[in-house]
Amino acid sequence: MTKSRNHHHAKFLLAYAALLMAVSPLSLAEEADRKKLKIVVLMGQSNMVGYAHPRTAWYLTQPMYVPPPKTAEVKSEGYNAGQFYWSGLSFARGNSEEYNARGKALMAERKEIIKLWRSRVYGNFSRAAKASGKKNEWNTEEWGPAPVDEKGQFRPYMGKFLGEKLEEKKVSKRMEEYIESPENQLHPKVAIGLIAKRDESIADDIKRVREIYLKDTTAEDFDGLDEAIRGMGRINHENRMAYAELVREHINLPIAERTHISAIGAVAGEPTDNKPDGITHGALSVGYSKFATNFGPEYSLGISFELMVDGPVLLIKCAWGGKSLRGDFRPPSLHTEEEPTGLFWKLAMAHIQSVLADPGKYHPGYNPKAGYELAGLVWFQGWNDKGNEEYGDQLVTFIKDFRKELKAPELPVVCGLLGHSSWEQTTFDGEVNSGMLHAAKHADLKGTVDIVNTVKYYPIELGFKDAVKEAHGEDSEEFKTAEQVLDRAVSKDPVHYHGSAKFWCLTGDAMARSLTNLMDGGEPTIHGEAEVILQPRQ
Repeated sequence: MTKSRNHHHAKFLLAYAALLMAVSPLSLAEEADRKKLKIVVLMGQSNMVGYAHPRTAWYLTQPMYVPPPKTAEVKSEGYNAGQFYWSGLSFARGNSEEYNARGKALMAERKEIIKLWRSRVYGNFSRAAKASGKKNEWNTEEWGPAPVDEKGQFRPYMGKFLGEKLEEKKVSKRMEEYIESPENQLHPKVAIGLIAKRDESIADDIKRVREIYLKDTTAEDFDGLDEAIRGMGRINHENRMAYAELVREHINLPIAERTHISAIGAVAGEPTDNKPDGITHGALSVGYSKFATNFGPEYSLGISFELMVDGPVLLIKCAWGGKSLRGDFRPPSLHTEEEPTGLFWKLAMAHIQSVLADPGKYHPGYNPKAGYELAGLVWFQGWNDKGNEEYGDQLVTFIKDFRKELKAPELPVVCGLLGHSSWEQTTFDGEVNSGMLHAAKHADLKGTVDIVNTVKYYPIELGFKDAVKEAHGEDSEEFKTAEQVLDRAVSKDPVHYHGSAKFWCLTGDAMARSLTNLMDGGEPTIHGEAEVILQPRQ
């Protein structure tokens, strides 16, 4: 046999062998068994806990609600927190550092007056006072006793109090001058116009999540969901899967086929020694939030991630509300006698290590011969670090310590920005969002850390009901329309992002895409996006 014939014969044998493998069900099963379990760790505070009720996915079937333009024009003579116009102080934006610094100073003045109100109502509530054992006392000397109505409620007086004090100090006048300054590129009238364009810019993302999470679901399919849920009685971790099946039956929110989850923290599950924390595990579905009725980014991330990778997947979720990086999640390398390693770093690492020691306990598809691989860390946290100027450097250290602890020096990391800044122009404002960008660009981490820009997914319009009421009146058609839409699109426990399923489906899907891109050796997408956002605006 000639060399050429030998070559062709060998190619034939290889092709034949490949064909046999392709048509043999046993070989396919053996091939699947050899695939490693991919483990993704999710950590953070209430952003990661998630509070989206499936019923709010109805909003994904609707065109976005756009508040009437007049909503941004109506303003009282003095500051009124319920009016959209006055909220413009928080997002006013100019090119000069001096202009933006004026805005921060005005916000700080407003914050100090709010502190006076809080001290008037709650007394000395500072952590330092609590630590020293000082008794809370009403601040009656300067501001008088805390006012209450006939039911003993003080909140109805807060707006009036703030308005009076802002007027006394002429803060309201300076706020208005600041908002109306020719330097302001993001006047409330401009901002409300930008809202209408948001979904156009993320149309492809919306189309994809509708296909994945609500395939063939119509708005009418949601009508029977609430009634069916009421028929179940109390929903907890014990009947979570039955609830998830019911949700899938009515609106098609999927249950994962190859993905399981182990969760500790603010999650519906068995109580732990750190009550009211919970601990639980099972097949991924809705219900792994603080409440067994709701979900967070773990759900949509896991469902989308499963579609993009081969083999079984295990999520490890460690999330507690109200936790900071500088304290609660403080990594070991930043340990000092005054500021020790954070308790919640320790709790999270202990749980992660226990899962890694016995993956088969948490995923029935785990094959010890194939083993597992750490696929990534997803970090969604920051609310309690607002004002923490060291956040960026602390995040760099956190990532390094996390990788060192788990012996994964190149582990892909995806961070979720705080989306509440709402506008593209303010995406990287604040210590947290700018700190995440700092970490992604850091010389020791660059290329392995990406950021998901949740600002473009934040449904700010879902918080406009009171603003529309203030601007148009409770009996107006504008308010009735807002009420009808927003009552269906907002969860009953709207902690962060209005408990919007639309937000969490978009965010989790984007996190999954970002992570798989890093796993495949792709460049972090945030660098190009940040370059566009941060360029000077004319």
